[in-house]
Amino acid sequence: MQAAPFRQALAALFIQGFSNMVVNLRKNSLVLLPIFAALLLEASIRFLSYQKPDATTYLAVHGQLLIEMLPFFVCHYLASTRSGRPALLIWLGGFIGYPLLSNILAHTIPAYGQWLLLEIQGILFALIASVLWFIHHFYGRVKQGPRSWIAHLLSLDFMVALSLFLWTFTMAGVFLYTDNPMVNQPLQMIIDFNLIVEQLPLFMHYFWQFSLMALVLFGVYWFNRYVLIRRLLAMHGLIPFLAGGLIFILLFSTPISALLLLMPLNNVTDFTLLPSENHNPFDPFNSQMTFWLLMFSTPIILAFERKSQDARVADIARRQTRTELQMLQQQVNPHFLFNTLNNLYALCLERSPQAPDMVEKLAGLLRYTVYQGQKEQVSLADDVRYLQDYLALQSMRYTDDCHFQCTWPPRAERWQMPPLLLIIVLENAFKHGIEKAAKPCELKLALTLDDNLLVFECENPIGQNAQAPVDKGNSGLGLDNLRRRLSLQYANRHELLSEQRGTHWYTRLQMELTPC
Repeated sequence: MQAAPFRQALAALFIQGFSNMVVNLRKNSLVLLPIFAALLLEASIRFLSYQKPDATTYLAVHGQLLIEMLPFFVCHYLASTRSGRPALLIWLGGFIGYPLLSNILAHTIPAYGQWLLLEIQGILFALIASVLWFIHHFYGRVKQGPRSWIAHLLSLDFMVALSLFLWTFTMAGVFLYTDNPMVNQPLQMIIDFNLIVEQLPLFMHYFWQFSLMALVLFGVYWFNRYVLIRRLLAMHGLIPFLAGGLIFILLFSTPISALLLLMPLNNVTDFTLLPSENHNPFDPFNSQMTFWLLMFSTPIILAFERKSQDARVADIARRQTRTELQMLQQQVNPHFLFNTLNNLYALCLERSPQAPDMVEKLAGLLRYTVYQGQKEQVSLADDVRYLQDYLALQSMRYTDDCHFQCTWPPRAERWQMPPLLLIIVLENAFKHGIEKAAKPCELKLALTLDDNLLVFECENPIGQNAQAPVDKGNSGLGLDNLRRRLSLQYANRHELLSEQRGTHWYTRLQMELTPC
């Protein structure tokens, strides 16, 4: 009787866990996209190498490689959901440990070695795809700057150059695998790294010729991006862009074709590596190839240009926000300094022995304002000490005229927040409340922490002739400053309540903090 509910609970737990995994996988499906591309690339190369164009072979190759590359998918996904050392260990286990273990099993178990289809080429495809994805992920998290090395690494120019280099290496390896490749067509899409080492001079012979072709392709891309698109299309419109593209095709297709015909590979047979496949540099197919290169690269370039422009606009907006925050933060300081100097002036007139102590505390507060106040985040404990020192200065001025009832949070050093934020509420309480209220009076101040949720409550008396702090004429750079800073730094992560309750003014600020 008791086993059935237990099995039902276990089944429900399993279904819930599986559902959560499916939901998370759907949300993060883009993470696996590079590995899937590497799988299809390797499967296509292996399928073409068999020269058996039938559906059975196609499905068998793709299915077996999917099974063999499954650890790459799992480890890449798990590493993307973690950070630091755990992510690195998972990634190394999948992309280094698994291939080594598979190689050991292939040499110790002959049947497994004969069944194994995944080789070093496919492993490198998956490894490079995973590394590029993590570089892209890191690029999305770091601060982008005009000289950021990661920005240059993931620029369109670099990615095009890298793609052409990989194409050059692949074609040189494929040509090396086939004897007299210009005659024995079609080629087997296989790269033998051992053969590359053994016949390195011949590999380099093929490599430099395909490098020349890659250089021509990169030149067409570069001219399209930096001359046709940036100079003509962006500055002068569509018609000059189309005219410039047509001029480029008609003027340069023939010289480029003549240059490529000088390669030794094009002098072996009547077949050449030109689009026209003949020795005629004036063949219209060569111009058509240049046209299609421009047609293919233009939308890609335009997409990257739009993305770069959006990134620049976002960076300008971030800089403007940071500048505005710094200006708002600096606007607090003159008001505080003015009030404190007034207090010190009053003590000096009375020749009070508290004046030196007040000067020392004022120096400490100004030191905090100058050095800590310029930071984006400070420890909550530091800001609490700042409030305590501020109240200590005010207590010297009001002595028995005002009683402070304060509650401070424990373990404040674990959390951080923007500096000089809470002091705005406290300064407002003195400027619009205590200074105009009947004496004696009481100020109630409470800071409480519930995990990462900070609640700051301040209640102060209001004089009969005092206007509410929300009045814009009196609020000035007080509550307006606070609201603006909160909207910039804590959008949708704070609640601010400020209202009059009888003869008292009540302010409540609730905000989410981040751990130190």
